[in-house]
Amino acid sequence: MIRIRRMLPLPVAAAMIILTACGGGGDASPADPAESLRPTARPADAGVDNVAGAKASPACVAQVKTLRMSAVGTLNDVAKSGKAYLEKAHPGLTVDLNTSAPDYTSLVQQISADRSAGRSVDVAVAGFDLLPTFARDLGAQELSPRLLRASYDQRLVGLGQVAGKQIGIPQQVSSLALVYNLDVLQKAGVDPATLGTTDGVIAAADKIKASGQNIQPLDLPTGQQFGQWILNTLASSKGTPIQDANGRPALNTPAAREAAAFLAKAASYGTHSADPTQQGLLRFGIRRQTAMTAVTVASVAGGLKFIAGQGTKGFRAGAVPFPTLPGGTQHPVAGGNALTVLSTDRCQREMATELVVSLLSPDVVAASTEALSYIPVDTQAVSQLGSFYETYPQLKPFNALIPSLVKAPAWSGARGGEVPSAISDQVQRILKGEDPVRALAAAQSQAVELTR
Repeated sequence: MIRIRRMLPLPVAAAMIILTACGGGGDASPADPAESLRPTARPADAGVDNVAGAKASPACVAQVKTLRMSAVGTLNDVAKSGKAYLEKAHPGLTVDLNTSAPDYTSLVQQISADRSAGRSVDVAVAGFDLLPTFARDLGAQELSPRLLRASYDQRLVGLGQVAGKQIGIPQQVSSLALVYNLDVLQKAGVDPATLGTTDGVIAAADKIKASGQNIQPLDLPTGQQFGQWILNTLASSKGTPIQDANGRPALNTPAAREAAAFLAKAASYGTHSADPTQQGLLRFGIRRQTAMTAVTVASVAGGLKFIAGQGTKGFRAGAVPFPTLPGGTQHPVAGGNALTVLSTDRCQREMATELVVSLLSPDVVAASTEALSYIPVDTQAVSQLGSFYETYPQLKPFNALIPSLVKAPAWSGARGGEVPSAISDQVQRILKGEDPVRALAAAQSQAVELTR
């Protein structure tokens, strides 16, 4: 069995900087590497053809000697796990990894440059919002969820679809969380159970402000596209995300205006961080300057571990799904990435698909979740993570959100990639005290122009 190194949640100083996944690298394995797949014991009755996932045909196994995979740098260990499995399963095969790209946009540019130089890529990792680019410009092949293991959580496959086609298979899935300093909340007489709505968060912030603890009640970072993510998650809780069903900007809905009004109130509590990692979590977890802040669920376990390990310098911390607008329901916008197959040759495509299956093995998914607390995409991996969730019970509610996750917006147009930053900039303006109506109108106008 390919052994996946179990990576413990990273200290907050590192985990809060890295928001994409690390997994485990393979080292020792027995003669039969297929044992590492550990197929689920339940019948493959979820529309899956093979309980252990797709395998390349013997003819293609004999023909293909090299596969190339491109991913962002923080996925290096996960990619190594797939490489270790596939090379052991198929002696003579070489899986070449390129994990030098610092982010998903740079990865697209790198793949395009490689193609121009005659170097094809078989498997690549795409951020959810860039899947249309992979389909349109990089020729990502349509995949079938029936190729996956029976233990893959089929409720997530829709996050990898573009125009009804399965362009990517979700590998790592996240959502927004609100982390809080329980010591501060209790001194202010706040029950964390009241943080489920924005009204509850505002009431809590007012109590903290009045409690004389000299700490900023709430911090909502806007960098790394968090501004758009926060606004969209709030609007989505009322059933109207900031992108409509036709892909157009929808920042002029009642839900968007209600979300902007909440942000305007949040502005009154102090200065909000521009960056969620370098500033937001640093202020919360180390400097203890803020009582509540927004993070991605991927950084929750590492942050909680660090805070709990500080002894008398630490504090009791908790996390809940990001609040809804009053009267809304949890329909959080998903973040994360998906695996794509770019090969057009039949045999290269078969082998690339088998590499995708290996990258989604329960062991790799479990190790990745322990490293950075993404929502697991494999049900068997969840069963392997029992002790992890006993240590971090705060993460269990996020797994329960899977059925209600909403796709991240993917903006069209030559300049569509600029929309998240443009919206985040307007959210930052609101959090600096500018008029929310004008800022929201400006965001709508900019988004329409950028997506022409």
